[in-house]
Amino acid sequence: MTILKNDRGFTLIEVLIAMLVLAIGILALNTMQTSSIQGNTTANKLTTASTLAGNVYERLLNVSYDDSTMDPATNPHSDTEFTGLQLPSHISSVSWNVTEWTNTDGTDNDGDGVTDESDELNIKAVTLNVNYSDRRAKTLTISFYKSEML
Repeated sequence: MTILKNDRGFTLIEVLIAMLVLAIGILALNTMQTSSIQGNTTANKLTTASTLAGNVYERLLNVSYDDSTMDPATNPHSDTEFTGLQLPSHISSVSWNVTEWTNTDGTDNDGDGVTDESDELNIKAVTLNVNYSDRRAKTLTISFYKSEML
């Protein structure tokens, strides 16, 4: 009786283990790809919201100090006050609130430790909000000051 020796092949268990390792690797790559796509979508929506916020910011800086879009009495203001401003589908609203500094309100508006001083006149503080959705509702906020040029 002759015994055949052939040690050059793989056993069935070795092949199954190799397939299992390969399958785990492919699943990990699939998960990474899914996370990457979600991250890119989130970044795209945030970029769109910040670009729109920048456009509204520039429009508000270019209107006159006494324009109706900068009137604190009609807060909150909305994107409908601008003609030609179109909101992308994932952006639900753009709004801003205006607060006018006075030197008779008993508040240290500019944070220098002195209340009701003359340099607190003719300044408006604006808080601009862009509400958008990215798997849940989010808000991008920009705060800035607008002063009246005398």
